[in-house]
Amino acid sequence: MFRIRSDAAKPFTTVWISHLLVEIYLLMHPALVPVFRNEFSLSIFEAGLLISVPNLCRLVIVIPTGVLADRFGSRPFIILSMLISGLSAILLSQSTTVSILLVSLSLIMISVTLYHPPGLSVLSNLFPNQAERSRAIGLHGASGCIGQSLGAISLGLLMAQIGWRSCYLIFSVPLLAWAVGLAKIRIPQLTKQTKPSERSPGQREEAQTSTSRKPLITLGFLLLLSSMGLNALANNGVLAFMTTYLTSAENLSVEAASVIFGIGPLIGIIGSIAAGHLSARLGDRRSLALFYFGQVVFLIGLITIPYVPLATLSFFMYELFLAAIWTPSTSLVTSLMGKTRGGTAYSLFYFSGDALGAVSPLIAAVLISNLGIFSPFIFAIVLLMTSALLVRLIKLN
Repeated sequence: MFRIRSDAAKPFTTVWISHLLVEIYLLMHPALVPVFRNEFSLSIFEAGLLISVPNLCRLVIVIPTGVLADRFGSRPFIILSMLISGLSAILLSQSTTVSILLVSLSLIMISVTLYHPPGLSVLSNLFPNQAERSRAIGLHGASGCIGQSLGAISLGLLMAQIGWRSCYLIFSVPLLAWAVGLAKIRIPQLTKQTKPSERSPGQREEAQTSTSRKPLITLGFLLLLSSMGLNALANNGVLAFMTTYLTSAENLSVEAASVIFGIGPLIGIIGSIAAGHLSARLGDRRSLALFYFGQVVFLIGLITIPYVPLATLSFFMYELFLAAIWTPSTSLVTSLMGKTRGGTAYSLFYFSGDALGAVSPLIAAVLISNLGIFSPFIFAIVLLMTSALLVRLIKLN
């Protein structure tokens, strides 16, 4: 059993809770695509824009967030992410036009971006050992899965009683309360704790040596970025229209599809934790390729098995492997780039996924309009197989 060191327990718990809260809204609006289409009279392409435009907004801030987190520490960005998420949810709950809806969803996605590079930078500083870091990142990923499931399942269970707007409003309370609480909690971060002027000569020499040994971009890091970019291109389109698929191809109600969609990340908790232990044993590179292959197998099962319970099981297994990939891929960033520029490295890591992931729902919408509901899944399968090949080409020193 993995135990968090006593000196790391408080900052780890802080980012763990923050990750859970900031991910609550992440899957709610993809689950609501059928509802948005009906309520705002949207075409399938316009519905795709509700997913793509917020993701494009993330691109504007992801790299500056990481660079500034390296300079000023993670704490202010994590607090800001909680504030923006809570306030945006309140605005979204009052939306009466597509414009307000789009702005609110974009701000929510920006809040998620404000958290991730600084939050993961904290973990890379707390856990320099690869095996320990993989397990910690697995637990951290599990918190995000809990948050995603909490939002999507609550939506499915409560939407018929209180409406989707109230579901957003309810979760704004803990987000804003946690933002206030974070103002009193210190998060140890290398660039915050030991600025260059405060380090000993030995520490300064070690930091300079660590930075000089690794260029900003290495071939291995480029391969990882390409792999994760294709992963986002594959999965963002599939997930954006998953409830649409479940309601049209599997003939489920919107509420039932939302509950199934929300249970998926809950299954991902197992995937995240198991991925941490498996990556510690097999290594990050080998585990990541294995998890890509698992996604391919169960995506094929999802669209080929005609029996709804077995197709649902395939979706859950797909979600398990989807959650699992983040543990080894995130740990690989530190292995390839070092921890002294963690915020910058993680910003580039997320930028690659956000850039391709932003256009993925639009590509999926075009594919559905011209080739049918199954086409984004076939497209995703090809991309995920390519991602697995790219990972196998990464060389670690």
